[in-house]
Amino acid sequence: MHSRSSDRESVGWGQGDPLSAVLLDLRLSGTFFCNSQFGAPWSLAIAERDFASFHFVARGECWLQAWPQGAAPEAVRLDPGDLVLVPRSPRQVFASSKRRTGTPLERLPARQVSEAGSVLQVGGRSGSWLVICGGVRFEGFAAALLLGLLPDLLVLRRSEASPIVAGALEAMREESLAARPGAATLMTRLADVVVVQAIRGWIERTKGDSGWLAALGDPHIGRALAAVHQQPEHAWSVADLAKLARLSRSRFSQRFTELAGTAPMQYVTRVQMHRASELLRGERLSVGELAERFGYDSEPAFARAFKRHIGRPPGSVRREAAQRH
Repeated sequence: MHSRSSDRESVGWGQGDPLSAVLLDLRLSGTFFCNSQFGAPWSLAIAERDFASFHFVARGECWLQAWPQGAAPEAVRLDPGDLVLVPRSPRQVFASSKRRTGTPLERLPARQVSEAGSVLQVGGRSGSWLVICGGVRFEGFAAALLLGLLPDLLVLRRSEASPIVAGALEAMREESLAARPGAATLMTRLADVVVVQAIRGWIERTKGDSGWLAALGDPHIGRALAAVHQQPEHAWSVADLAKLARLSRSRFSQRFTELAGTAPMQYVTRVQMHRASELLRGERLSVGELAERFGYDSEPAFARAFKRHIGRPPGSVRREAAQRH
C-alpha cells in the first residue's frame, strides 16, 4: 500500500474525490497475520501493542473484549465472516465465549511459515473455529489524524461488507484453508485491502459538523485537502488552495479553520513535514535536499519547521533510518 506523489499525479487517483486522495496518503507497513484453528473451549490474551490489530472470523462464533486506556471495557460478538479492526490495540481477550482472561498469546505454539505469517493450532486440526488475526502499522499524516478519530473497535459485519471487502474476506478464508504456495504473501495483501476498506466505510458513515472529517466531506475544503495530500511537495499558497476550493481567500481561510481546526498553511506544513519524515526514512535524502525539495531557503529554516511538527530534528530521524538499514 505504498504510494508516491508522482504516482498519484500520473494516474489521477483521487481527483474530485477527497476521500480517495487522503486514503492514498494512508500507508500500511509491517502487515502480518496468524492463521489459527481452535478446538473448544479456547481463549487467548493479547497484550497492549503499538500497532493496529485485526481479527477475521472464518468459522465459528466468538467474542473479543478490549480494555481501552482510560475507558470502560468493550466487548463484541463476532460471527463467521465478521472482521474487527482495533486501531490502538489495547489489552484484548479473544475467546470462544465472553470472558476476561485467556492464555497469553506468546505462550501458544505458533509456527512461523513466512516472514509475515504464522500458523497456530490448538485442540487439533479439526477445530470448530478458524480465525485470522494480525497486525499492521499505519504511516503517513492521514494515519496520525485517523488514529485519533477511529473508534476503539471498528466492526465490519459480513452482512454490511461491500462487494470489494466481501470478495477479499472470502479470498482470505479460502487461502487460510488451502495453504497453497504464496498464500502468506497474498494474505498480507488482502489484509491491507480489507483494513483500508473498513476505514473507508467508517469514514463514509461518520457525520460531523466540524473537525477533519467534516472538512474532508465539505465540497469546497475537501478539494483543497485532496490536493495537498496528492502533491505534498508543491509550494502551496492560500491563494492556490482558495482557487481550488472556488472560494475567496478570506472565505476559504475562515471556513478551512472552522472545519479543520487549524489554519490552511499550518495544515500544509504538517503534511509536508510528515512527508519529509517518510523521505528521510525511506529514501534517506539529506536535510539540504529536503529543504530544497520543500521550498525552504535554508537548512536551518527547514529543520526548525520539521522539529516543530515531528518533535525530533531531521538529522535524528535520518541517523535512526541509517542504523536500521
